Amino acid sequence: MKHISIFLTLICLTIGQFSFACDCNSQDEFKTVAPTTEFVALVKVNKYLTYKNIYGEQIPISMEVEVVEIYKGEEKRRKITVWGGDVNICRPFLTKFKEGQHFVIAFSKVNTNSQEPTHKGEKSSDYIIEKCGERWLSVDDSKKTATNWITEDTVTYDLKELKAFFRKE
Repeated sequence: MKHISIFLTLICLTIGQFSFACDCNSQDEFKTVAPTTEFVALVKVNKYLTYKNIYGEQIPISMEVEVVEIYKGEEKRRKITVWGGDVNICRPFLTKFKEGQHFVIAFSKVNTNSQEPTHKGEKSSDYIIEKCGERWLSVDDSKKTATNWITEDTVTYDLKELKAFFRKE
C-alpha cells in the first residue's frame, strides 16, 4: 500500500508539472522559426515599461523598442510595445533584452481574443515574443552581425545577409 501511495503521488506531481510547463513542439533555429511570424525587425530596446513582482524581484513585463529596420512585414510606428512572460505566461522573460542593446526579433501580434493568458494592459496593436524556437538574435553593432542563442553551435549572421534572406521570401 505504501508503494502504491508513493507511486500515485509521483504521477500526480508529474502531471501537475506538465500542466504548468510551456509546451514547445520545436526549438528550431531563427531562420526556420522567424519566417512563420508576421513581423521581423532590427530593434533597439529603449526602456522597460511595466514590471511585476516575481519571487520578490521586480521583473520587466513590457518594453518599448525602437524599430531600426524592418526585415519582414509592415509597421508604420517607430516605437512599439512588446510584452514578455512571467511564471504564468509562456513567453521569454524580458530581462534577456537589456536597455540600449540591439536585437533582431521575430514578433507576433498580441491576440486579445486568444484563450492564452495575457497581461493586463496588452493591446491588439502591441507585440509579443513567443517562447518556442529561436525568436531573437543578439546584435553586435560594431561588427554588424547577429548571433543565435538556442542551438548548440553558435551561428553568426551578417545583418545584410539576414535582411536579404527575408526579402527573398
